[in-house]
Amino acid sequence: MIRDVYIALGSNVGDRLAHLRAALEALEALDGTALVAVSNAVESEPWGVTEQPSFANAVAHVATSIEGDRLLEALKDIEAALGRKSGMRYGPRPIDLDILLIGDEEWATADLAVPHPRLAERDFVVTPLLEIAPEARWPDGTLITRERATEGRVTGSLGPVPGFEPMTPPPGGWVTAGRAEGGGWEAVSSARFQYHAGTSFATQLMFDAAVLEQEGIPIAWDPMPPTEEYSPWSLPRLYRLLVPSSFADRARRALLEARAGVPLVDDGDIAPGDVRAGDAQEDD
Repeated sequence: MIRDVYIALGSNVGDRLAHLRAALEALEALDGTALVAVSNAVESEPWGVTEQPSFANAVAHVATSIEGDRLLEALKDIEAALGRKSGMRYGPRPIDLDILLIGDEEWATADLAVPHPRLAERDFVVTPLLEIAPEARWPDGTLITRERATEGRVTGSLGPVPGFEPMTPPPGGWVTAGRAEGGGWEAVSSARFQYHAGTSFATQLMFDAAVLEQEGIPIAWDPMPPTEEYSPWSLPRLYRLLVPSSFADRARRALLEARAGVPLVDDGDIAPGDVRAGDAQEDD
């Protein structure tokens, strides 16, 4: 089963954005896992131990077939590979990865609690989470809000995590108003032209377009299909595959499953995104 999972990332040692980028690249490399969206990075006040540098935080949405407990182990391995060591609780760290939401699952083990009882109190988690998942809900269906988010205050925006700009919402969100009668369109796939790659950069985009057309999902291009514009003299450009906003969730799931070689199932068989424990400034 494909699960929608939201993961908090935090760093306050060294090049913070470089650490976030390395962690996202490691998440992308996990078997049975695809990165769907990444929030803008925010800067936040230290929580717990206040005498330390400010944190850079972000939240990533991944679709994965990995069970929650195994995913937690994978995140610990990534942390160790990126230089995290045991130390002061709530203290400085090059990287911290915490599972926030796992469909509508609830976990209660020694290592994993879903949902985290204090998730809603962490501004550095709630703010980037709601940027990419404004309709995020607790397992009982209640909307997650920032009303109680008074700890670890966000103090500024650091912009997209380098290298993940196409997966990061622009100001105002992904919806591009006015591109279609009756509503906006959202980007579900993108690729950037590179001189050395010829037309190969467009292979995944064209595959994605074929998948969506087969599923009967309307598509559009921004600025145009890459194969229509290719020229060795073209300027580097980002191409985006768009679908109407009302089809966006269905389209993203279809693409993730097609890329993973997983047979498509009805939406009712796919868990919507909801919670695990931890936060991007807290040791598990």
